Amino acid sequence: NTIKPFKYEVEVEQHEWAKAQKRSGTLIENEIRMCRQALTKLRSSTPKKQLQQAMQFVAMADKRGLDPIAVQVELARRNAEHSTSSPEQPPKPETSAAETATQTSAQSASGNGESDNDALDDISYAQYSPRLLRRAQQVLMIQDRLSILHLRRRALSSSTCGAVENKRFCPEIFLDVVAEKLAYNAVMFINFELLQDFFFQFPRELDSNLYYGKSAQQIRDFASQNPRVGKQLVLLERRLRLEMVMSRLQDLVRQQVATETGGHGRRSVATQTHDSPFNSIRSNRDNGRRSYPGF
Repeated sequence: NTIKPFKYEVEVEQHEWAKAQKRSGTLIENEIRMCRQALTKLRSSTPKKQLQQAMQFVAMADKRGLDPIAVQVELARRNAEHSTSSPEQPPKPETSAAETATQTSAQSASGNGESDNDALDDISYAQYSPRLLRRAQQVLMIQDRLSILHLRRRALSSSTCGAVENKRFCPEIFLDVVAEKLAYNAVMFINFELLQDFFFQFPRELDSNLYYGKSAQQIRDFASQNPRVGKQLVLLERRLRLEMVMSRLQDLVRQQVATETGGHGRRSVATQTHDSPFNSIRSNRDNGRRSYPGF
């Protein structure tokens, strides 16, 4: 349902077009930078004169519809066959084996016969290695791509591509807008149609399968499968045991204090009864009798 509106026409607003124009220009700038880096790397790893000659040869072969690398492979095969079939026959001084193989391969590849041989008669395939020819082809391809990218950059920065009505002249901007809209709709679809149900059902399914109907030991075994959670559970058990021992020790201390306070109370009561006022009166009377024996 979210993609159906894009079947016939894509509605683009001006602010969306401006943002897409900036993004497209940035992408083309990055592509130009990457092409220049690749071109610099290829030119720095190959001698300049050899690369220029190989590029000229590849360009001429492309104009004639020839594949220089395939011709080099065919040349090596024919040279090997020629050396194995007639090893004692010296090569002709007029024309070399490379030039002969070049002429025959050019005739079979182009199909124009004498015209291609006349065009490539002064070029020898044997002086270029397949690796050099591949690099020359890569350099030519990167140069063509750079020229196209420069043209597209100038087109994107023009006033024609600044209006939404000219979207048929600026395919990069239009495709960027379409890609942005599709990505936004895809994210919305994933969030609301898929992830919302998953986020709602997952914790409930997890509780029903792993918590409800399980014993405490089964829950503990399941939680201990995670090493960090297992360590926390071990520490929690040690803490509970220490708290239990501490509570029992406190109970013993209270009992001992209560016992000591009870014994001290009984001794104080006995002392008070011994030092009562009746005892003092009795002692005074006895002392008086001792003082006056005549009585």
